[in-house]
Amino acid sequence: MSTLIITLPVDTVVAETEFDFVVTDDGVSVAQDGRALAAALPLLDKTGDICIAMAPVRALSWHQVTVPVGVMPGSARMRAVLDGLLEDKLLDDLDLLHVVLPPTFQTGTVLWVAVCDRRWLAMVVQGLASAKRPVSRVVPEWEPSAAPLRMHVTGTVEAPQLVICGDSGVGIFPLKTDALQGLASTDSVSAEPALTALASHILQRSVISLPRAERMIQTIHSPWDLSKRLQMRNLVNRGKLEWLQAPRWRSVRWAALALLGVNLLGLNALAWVHEHQLAVKRAAIQAALMRSFPHLKIIVDAPAQMAREVRLLEQAHAVPAAADLDVMLGALSQVLPAGQFLKGVEYASGQLRLTGLELTADEARALNAGLNGRGFSVTRDGVHWLMQPAAAIVGAP
Repeated sequence: MSTLIITLPVDTVVAETEFDFVVTDDGVSVAQDGRALAAALPLLDKTGDICIAMAPVRALSWHQVTVPVGVMPGSARMRAVLDGLLEDKLLDDLDLLHVVLPPTFQTGTVLWVAVCDRRWLAMVVQGLASAKRPVSRVVPEWEPSAAPLRMHVTGTVEAPQLVICGDSGVGIFPLKTDALQGLASTDSVSAEPALTALASHILQRSVISLPRAERMIQTIHSPWDLSKRLQMRNLVNRGKLEWLQAPRWRSVRWAALALLGVNLLGLNALAWVHEHQLAVKRAAIQAALMRSFPHLKIIVDAPAQMAREVRLLEQAHAVPAAADLDVMLGALSQVLPAGQFLKGVEYASGQLRLTGLELTADEARALNAGLNGRGFSVTRDGVHWLMQPAAAIVGAP
């Protein structure tokens, strides 16, 4: 299993950006190292191979916070709590920052959190994914640590820098600062090979030579993952969607598009057929209305107009209708429970409003069942009962 470690640039990634990289097969020794464009980085295609990105020390800031008890990672309150704790410690807009909790999280204790520019990290991770180097984890170049104090000299001969990591956080300072000479006498110091002699001379002590490639390999053992809960991180794991762009799936894509087009055409054709059938039925109803009642000149709602004309004919020939008062009272008298008397009756527009009925639940069910069997319905309306034809269209004379 091989591991590709890529150093992320501090600045925004562009097409010409080159990345320092190291490949290790055992997590200890260097198998390959160099500097290349994203598309030219070593391509790991064996099962178990992974790619890890290293965020440079200048891209991160470290802050101590105490998360209240009861607020858990991933909860809706966590981001609001972190914003409140970091508001006075950060100068940038909190909405533009990405805050990472420590691997071991415990509320009510002092914790270190890493902060970086959210857009920078998301875009660089996405860029590597687009170059077919998806990153499985993003680790910090340096992180706070308990004793002993760690110090490392990096940079150039013209501008050497001293990185200090300890329980007070991570800091980077010019190596020639006089105030740092006191620190150099406490713990071991490492330096890149080209700066070892200079660091030893300035700090007046022995300095361990630590090549950059070996230091990059050491970072893969860090428990941190700065890409956790990073917006746009879902764009990194695009393996399941690679078939959408792979040339070998071109015929499948065209077939899918053709099938979608045929389905759309079929749905449109089916909708046209249904609309045509409805138009034919509407024309047949209107024709039947005109044949039956030729005096109608304007047709607005054929079923309603036909029901109205039929009702007029029934009234002209004294044919009783379900909505007539006498018919409704006759049906009511046949099913009204014994001992019940009406105190008032109001009739309007085919509805009968009954007053004075004091029905138990069983009597109400019996009354409703009896009226339903005769084509009527009855409902309670406060202290009144409303009776009307169950499925009749009442036409105004």
